Amino acid sequence: MTQIIYGRHPVLAALRQADSPLEEVVIAQGTQGHWLGEVRRLAKAAGVRLRELERPALDRIAGTTHHQGILARRGIFAYRSEDELPDLVSGLKEPPLLVAADGLTDPMNLGNLSRSAYAAGAHGLIIPKERAAGVTPAVLKAAAGALEFLPIFRVTNLADCLIRLKDTGLTITGTDSRAEKNLYDTDLTGPLALVIGSEDKGLRPRVRQQCDLLVAIPMARQEIGSLNAAAAGAVALFEIRRQRLVKVPS
Repeated sequence: MTQIIYGRHPVLAALRQADSPLEEVVIAQGTQGHWLGEVRRLAKAAGVRLRELERPALDRIAGTTHHQGILARRGIFAYRSEDELPDLVSGLKEPPLLVAADGLTDPMNLGNLSRSAYAAGAHGLIIPKERAAGVTPAVLKAAAGALEFLPIFRVTNLADCLIRLKDTGLTITGTDSRAEKNLYDTDLTGPLALVIGSEDKGLRPRVRQQCDLLVAIPMARQEIGSLNAAAAGAVALFEIRRQRLVKVPS
């Protein structure tokens, strides 16, 4: 079985891997851009088949017109096992930072959160198997290549997974617009898992129970209630990044 990925950044990120997972790359006839030279060079070096089709054919294959004139076929996305998390955490030489998405169903939100997580230095993203978006072509497009590098762990029960992460020394920190603690007044430099709630319901009760800390993003305007999941995740992730960059080594 294969999966379609589309868009310039996702396809180039896959081609740039030393062991490219792609089976073929398809370019729309008439597509132009300086990046096409790199696509052709990398595809040839990796032994990936390259062909051109009319743009309507790419529209049908991708299921969207927003493919930027390029798509690729790859093996089904390989999720990491929950059993690999302890080894990941113990093998790091810096404070671990994991992100857990509690039931995001919007592919754009999941893709954008993945992109922010990787850019902010997170070491992995955890998602539930049930009642949540998985990695689809739309998610891969929104992630703009980040999911070629950021490990994705798909777990059966997120609350139970968080309990096990506590045993590895991580502080479980959830974002909640009603929390009393302010994101910017909280020390986020230690080992932690950042939990982002779903678009409509936020953190589920049992997941909330596993959080050692709940933090809120202070809003200048209260009329909108809260940010969407991907935006809230990006704000929190880059505050963690900022704190870790300015922390003076002991």
